[in-house]
Amino acid sequence: MTIKPDFAPEANAPHEPLTARDVIDFHLRWDEFRPVAKSIHGLLDLSQDQAETLYWLIELSDRVHKDDL
Repeated sequence: MTIKPDFAPEANAPHEPLTARDVIDFHLRWDEFRPVAKSIHGLLDLSQDQAETLYWLIELSDRVHKDDL
């Protein structure tokens, strides 16, 4: 199944470098990392497999909540 989601423009991505201390820190700051992931997903040079995998990783991250940790 091929998914063709809407892409967020790279302009929405933060301009300062993002770093996470660990997976919990990454999850707690997902709102900062999500625009970067979406902008990567919109790149033209990703293979179909890469784009679809990234799409599903974003979908998964959107559904994990603090209580799940």
